[in-house]
Amino acid sequence: MSLTEDLKRRAREIGFCAVGVTGAEPFSEAETAAAGRTDEGLMDGLTWWTKARVHASADPRRATPEARSVIALAFPHPRPNSDDESPADGPRGRIAAYALGRDYHDVLLERMQPLLLMLREQGHVAKTYVDHGWMLDRAAAARAGIGWLGKNTNLLVPGVGSSVLLAEIVTSADLDEDRPLKTSCGSCDACIRVCPTGALTAPGVLDNRLCISFWTIEHRGVIPLEIRPLIGDWIFGCDLCQEICPVTVSPRAAAPDTAALTAFGPTIAARPRLEELLALDEEGFRSRFRGSAVWRTRRSGLLRNACIALGNIADRASVAALAGALGDAEPLVRGHAAWALGRLGGAPARMQLAQALSREADAWVREECALALQECGPLVVRSAV
Repeated sequence: MSLTEDLKRRAREIGFCAVGVTGAEPFSEAETAAAGRTDEGLMDGLTWWTKARVHASADPRRATPEARSVIALAFPHPRPNSDDESPADGPRGRIAAYALGRDYHDVLLERMQPLLLMLREQGHVAKTYVDHGWMLDRAAAARAGIGWLGKNTNLLVPGVGSSVLLAEIVTSADLDEDRPLKTSCGSCDACIRVCPTGALTAPGVLDNRLCISFWTIEHRGVIPLEIRPLIGDWIFGCDLCQEICPVTVSPRAAAPDTAALTAFGPTIAARPRLEELLALDEEGFRSRFRGSAVWRTRRSGLLRNACIALGNIADRASVAALAGALGDAEPLVRGHAAWALGRLGGAPARMQLAQALSREADAWVREECALALQECGPLVVRSAV
């Protein structure tokens, strides 16, 4: 068995659902596209994304000059449990499927270790990448033939869809290369049509400035008023363009095997109770989400998102929980709680907003309270007759 075949066999044994090999030449076409979209402002808001990063990420030999091959890997992630979807015990938010277990960066790095060992035992240099490293991972995966780039910009793996996480190994080993797949989405544009913000501006083109995942994960501050209603009940990420994809939701799409899913450890609820989240203090947030991708939002970001979701669900039974959030130590939480109460409306919400406005010192939160009171409409005074 050749080294290439041995590596592929071992990769599948340890849970990777797809593995392919491409050369270490630069990803020139992807580099041009990514640089152009950066110039157009489509990546604005991502402080860590720069033109310099694009050019560096397009060259596998940047950090490994002796590189000959790139091994592209796809690992299945947990899928939501339908048991988490009942709203009987209060409004629930939604968390993107990839974040339902341990942080995938850690999981994939651990899973790649046996492959690194195989390469290094034979004297080869090998360097790993998960998406926090500088690598155009979808370009590598597509050129290595493990999938194709869908119109929703995600890599679609045959028989699996986009329910995968990507990783790469750049190595000095001269491995047998695979060919890109001659597959496409055809005329299907369901993902483009389902996006509530219009973030998919053309097939394969995403405007980060409109993406729900950007606003609920990457953005640290106030979410614009015009974006909030479009977020729906998402509190971390968004899977809409994946959930409607025929490749991903096909009955023929293979479910992740149990052995692969154990790598993520106990999963967190895909649809957590929003009022319960609003009651989390820093210690509670740390205990519940430390070690998961949700940790990236920080407590203030997650509670901000929970407030928006409650405002969009608009269940007036949530007034008490949102009123409690009006007293949160974080202005970011207080302001978005005020907005949500304005969406709920009614006398109890109006009373809580008026009380908050009378005591609030932060200028932005005061503005949110005032706008929310206007949203509630005029106070109706009943005649004594």
